[in-house]
Amino acid sequence: MSPEVPAVDVLDRYRQEAAFADAVITATPADAGLAWWPHDLFGEPHLHTLRDVLLHVITETACHAGHLDAARELIDGRRWLVLT
Repeated sequence: MSPEVPAVDVLDRYRQEAAFADAVITATPADAGLAWWPHDLFGEPHLHTLRDVLLHVITETACHAGHLDAARELIDGRRWLVLT
């Protein structure tokens, strides 16, 4: 989306995408295999089921929940830093 798009439109699109994802997750068994994988970008899949994908998304969201964490990764190159 371009910078001129109002924030309300961005949030609305996000909510639509979340609703679509929820519908797919609800209709798909957790042990279902992947329907598609971008081999040209990522090689062989390391995620094999919907459960794997959901756990990966949860982990990535937790790791990158804040912009400062993403900025720190860009600065020092370290990943999976857990602050206690």
